[in-house]
Amino acid sequence: MDSNNSDQSTVVLGAEYDNPLQEKLMDVLRKLGAKKLQGPNRYVVGSQDIQELDVTIDGRRLHVESETYVGLSISGPADLVEQVRRLVSQ
Repeated sequence: MDSNNSDQSTVVLGAEYDNPLQEKLMDVLRKLGAKKLQGPNRYVVGSQDIQELDVTIDGRRLHVESETYVGLSISGPADLVEQVRRLVSQ
């Protein structure tokens, strides 16, 4: 994340097991020119399955996380998170 957290946002896009949603998110990220920074990483902690991916879009970091019982979420600059959320929901 950026060092200034005042304009950061996290949005849960839907269920972590929703494969079409995950595919749509990856398609949107590709279309926005996302560059992979780290991941995807997968962790299993007890009953929790967590997958993480960090990308940059125009030099701005976006964190993608899929977690059991939490869902598929994106975190980063509020305006970028909203742009990605809007495009995924179309």
